[in-house]
Amino acid sequence: MQTVSDYLFIASLLTLILSFVFLGGGGRYNGVSAYTTDLHMQQDPGKVFERQDNVVKRYFKSKLFWIAAAGIVISVILSEMGS
Repeated sequence: MQTVSDYLFIASLLTLILSFVFLGGGGRYNGVSAYTTDLHMQQDPGKVFERQDNVVKRYFKSKLFWIAAAGIVISVILSEMGS
């Protein structure tokens, strides 16, 4: 039971990291880049914050995030039941 819990935790953690890289922090809208620093200084900060908020909202609405989070919670419950 402990090994199943360990594998579930590792798989869920990897899924969580990959979902963050591909959905949230992939660098598309994070606002910091060597090429766009000067452009962002000239932009409205409200638009930049709105774009960042949209990325965070999209990340937390994704099913992949919630599947990974549920897998981590289930693996912790399984490890507590096994000990």
